[in-house]
Amino acid sequence: MDLDPSQLRFCESEAPRLRLLAPAGSGKTLSLLWRCKFLHEKGRDRNQRFLLFTFTRAARDELLHRVHTDDTFAAIRESVRIDTVNRWGYNYLRKQVNASLALKSEKKDMYALVKHVLRPVWSKQPAIAKVISKSPNRYADVMRLIDALKTAGFRHDAPDLMSAFANHLVWLQGCGLTRYVEANIEKELDSLGFAPSQGNSQLKMFSRFLRFWKEVCEHLWASAIITMDDQKYWTLITLQQKYANSAFPEPNRYHHIMVDEFQDINPLDLFLVQELVRVNRSTLTIVGDDDQAVFEWRGAVPKFILQPQRYFGEAFETHTLGINYRSPANLLYLSQRLIARNLNRVPKNVRAMRSENAEIRHESFPNHDAAIAYVAELAREAAQSGHTRALAVLSRKKSQLIPIQILLTSEGIPYYAKEDLNVLLSEAFAELRTILEAVATFRERRSANDVVKTFLRCCDKVRTYPIPSVCSRSLYGFLMSRTPRTLADCLSEFLKYPGNLRLSGHTEAIEYGYPIAKVMGAKTVTEAIELIECEMAGLAKHYSKGEEDIFYKDPPFLHLADFAQRYGSDFFRFIDDVDAAIASMASATDGNQEDEAGDDDLQRPVHLMTALRAKGKEFRTVAILDANDGMWPIRYAETTEELEQERRVFYVAVTRAERRLLLLSVRELVGKTVEITPFLREMGLTER
Repeated sequence: MDLDPSQLRFCESEAPRLRLLAPAGSGKTLSLLWRCKFLHEKGRDRNQRFLLFTFTRAARDELLHRVHTDDTFAAIRESVRIDTVNRWGYNYLRKQVNASLALKSEKKDMYALVKHVLRPVWSKQPAIAKVISKSPNRYADVMRLIDALKTAGFRHDAPDLMSAFANHLVWLQGCGLTRYVEANIEKELDSLGFAPSQGNSQLKMFSRFLRFWKEVCEHLWASAIITMDDQKYWTLITLQQKYANSAFPEPNRYHHIMVDEFQDINPLDLFLVQELVRVNRSTLTIVGDDDQAVFEWRGAVPKFILQPQRYFGEAFETHTLGINYRSPANLLYLSQRLIARNLNRVPKNVRAMRSENAEIRHESFPNHDAAIAYVAELAREAAQSGHTRALAVLSRKKSQLIPIQILLTSEGIPYYAKEDLNVLLSEAFAELRTILEAVATFRERRSANDVVKTFLRCCDKVRTYPIPSVCSRSLYGFLMSRTPRTLADCLSEFLKYPGNLRLSGHTEAIEYGYPIAKVMGAKTVTEAIELIECEMAGLAKHYSKGEEDIFYKDPPFLHLADFAQRYGSDFFRFIDDVDAAIASMASATDGNQEDEAGDDDLQRPVHLMTALRAKGKEFRTVAILDANDGMWPIRYAETTEELEQERRVFYVAVTRAERRLLLLSVRELVGKTVEITPFLREMGLTER
């Protein structure tokens, strides 16, 4: 296969430090392998070895498939190691340190680690034990905070822990990771109760937690237990300790290290790559696209690929792939016009190989319901076409997809939405459904036990956290003694309850009864959903709870309420459609938990996903939902850096289309006027 001039220049470069900027659809996979082939053929030592890192198993498998099936690369098959950073680190630790290491990655594992394995650590520290013991439902959150410090690049083995912590905070701020630190460390410390209390300085509180963190890291390692981040964290530490004054001996060293999707690495990834390059005395090639840096929430920022010399101490020779093989000419032009608005990027001159134009349309609808009906028609056509990946419906947030899932299921239109399954299947969504059913059956007669249990489930969602079990048992006994036959009767009896509903302070029944009464008085499905959002704090957006239940990261009230207008007061038809969608999602998960590279469902005609999950994929038609201001860019994006991040996400979304791009905006959402996204104007698709 012939290489184009930009690919050829990259492959034949003899620079020891290379940066390849590879825009979407420019053939980076092929270029990487040809680069390995060139170095293998031109090198004096034909035994030289290559380590090629990817950041997803799908990308790894794509490269492996190409190497082992294309005879062009037969000569380098035994010389190239292709792996994800996590997997390479895990294998290294098991081989070099401890073959019995146990990797813990499930949420239930995180809970068990804090409750059992780490109890000897936190129980001997009164201030830490006080926080942890009072919130057993937050054990997994504690582990997430512990790992977030590793992801951000903090080290537990620093001689002066507080000084190193303060210095690294400054470094992170300089990298542009202030938001990551605030959301994943500072906010978590506050949410878990580790924030400074009266009389305690922030420095003292940080010091206390960091000492605990240090002991946790050492205790887990001594127990031969590692988490996902530890695969890189302990590999880094092990390499630094073993090769402090030396390097990998021949023939075990890697002569060339290449890192794909470099714009997606976090500080821990960066430090591990730095150390691997040092101990291997290797060349380094970093590959990626700063315009597709969209994972800041995972600790990745564009600066690592924009300024690599700053982090490796050496100059990089830069190459940019100049031909886009995927996008039609007009789509490439419009997407480049959009992303050129970002100032924090490397300008690129990319031309389209395809001369034909894509169909690009902006469709405006009076409301969200009309837009969803249009999407359903697109999905019906795509399903009937027989083409794989015929249509992708892309959203900014997962909550936007739930009404579409319900509608498509109710109309019998097949689709694939792996990433969003856990929203409909979440426990919180089940509680929302229970409350809606309670509204619909508020005055219907049922058994006393059924009535009381349903009412208590409603009570548990009035406050951020449920009624404590000891209080709940007392309340259950009181209500059962009154044998209510309807939820309305149960509410009346509940208001007479003389006991306390919280362990601390005095909380009377009226404080729970009033919001429940308001919700139960809803006349329509839309009104009920809106009241639940306002009155039920237990279903409100909550960052920490969102790690255990995806519902809390982005509660779907807004779009669900707008969609529910079509049902009027027919609660049961709405619930039936929701149940059908849940049943469809549940069956889709059976035996389908493997990595998406081996997932046949990805070849289905219709796909629902967020723009973030669409990265690296392409579809015949792409329909972007809610092309409105407040969604694109997201409403809380205010700074220049945040707005540029949002523009990159939109750029990723529009560049997924192969033949047709549909941008769907609404003029009104739940009775409020909304404006179209400014990104359409920046692309030149509208004057507004």
